[in-house]
Amino acid sequence: MSNDAGLSEVGGGHNQKGIEFQRNWALIRMFELEEAGELDFLLLFEVIQDVAVLDSSTAPTAISIYQVKKKDRKEWAWGALTSLHTPELPGKKKVKAKPLTDFLNSPVGKLYATVRAFSVLNSHGRFISNAGCDLPLVDGTNAATSMPTALSELSPHLRDLLSEGMKILHGSDTSTPDLSKIYVERVRLPVDDPSTFTVGIAHKFLLSRSPRHAGQARSLVDALLAKVGPLGAKTDTCKSFAEVRQLHGYSRDEFAAALGNLEELRDLLHHLETWLTQITQEGMGFMDVTAIRAAASAIYRRQVMGSHSARDNEIAAACDAWLAGKADPVKLLPFFTDALAHLSIAFPAAKKAELQAHLALRAIMQCVDPT
Repeated sequence: MSNDAGLSEVGGGHNQKGIEFQRNWALIRMFELEEAGELDFLLLFEVIQDVAVLDSSTAPTAISIYQVKKKDRKEWAWGALTSLHTPELPGKKKVKAKPLTDFLNSPVGKLYATVRAFSVLNSHGRFISNAGCDLPLVDGTNAATSMPTALSELSPHLRDLLSEGMKILHGSDTSTPDLSKIYVERVRLPVDDPSTFTVGIAHKFLLSRSPRHAGQARSLVDALLAKVGPLGAKTDTCKSFAEVRQLHGYSRDEFAAALGNLEELRDLLHHLETWLTQITQEGMGFMDVTAIRAAASAIYRRQVMGSHSARDNEIAAACDAWLAGKADPVKLLPFFTDALAHLSIAFPAAKKAELQAHLALRAIMQCVDPT
């Protein structure tokens, strides 16, 4: 099903603002799901419409399908959403009817077609935007100010015509279209700087979950954006759900691992400060200590961003090898000096502060988790 061009999306269809809007909305959705206590979920990027959320990464029973569209000006009008004419009302000027087949290529038409394609999974679709949808509702209000809104709540003259358009997708199936499966929703996410808004959401989440890590909200958001970004850019044809999950998916387990990684690294930097205080007292100069702290922060950022280089891994392995079997040092300065002399032979081009930072982080890691 992911190979059906009518149901899938490709990244080239968005400008950069639209892509950033979509990715940040997806991150916010992850935080919402995690905060709601969902134990399993899988987000798919640009393989089933813009974003799809499954209730399980291994054995899904339900899917939520999202079109996530930014709009720079005005609200979404009926015609832009459905490609249908606005039905005439009593006493109003007669309007020229459009072919019902135009509905098939409209945003709502594509969303409904995708929802109907999932006959086994419980499915529904949402049209998400920073702009409201100017659609009159049966109770006299408007969908632009009522969110989220099922299309079954539309004013009867719109609902009846939409139903006729949807029936085209039913083919020989004579069932009545289920407008309650499609929603429109306006979200507060700004178009011009969505990541700053997402950082605020992450900060609030971390404050409630782990207050001492709230200051790492920006690092967490940057790391998650770096992870999900490539998932919407891959165009390989997938032959199985496993391939779809691998190429386009981001699971709850991965999200939880990112949170755990953030906590682990934050603790390492906390312990590093204790070591640097001690080594300063033993006579290491402030400039050298500052250089080690800066190098450790850079290693931390690369780890959080998932961009550790091959050289990072090589230096870490060399540190582990040197540390193996070493006795607990009484003083840190001679310990660092001996290690630097050894590591500099293997990595002559590396700065001494980088080698010492790697050493300190690996040693602290062994102290915290001596396995």
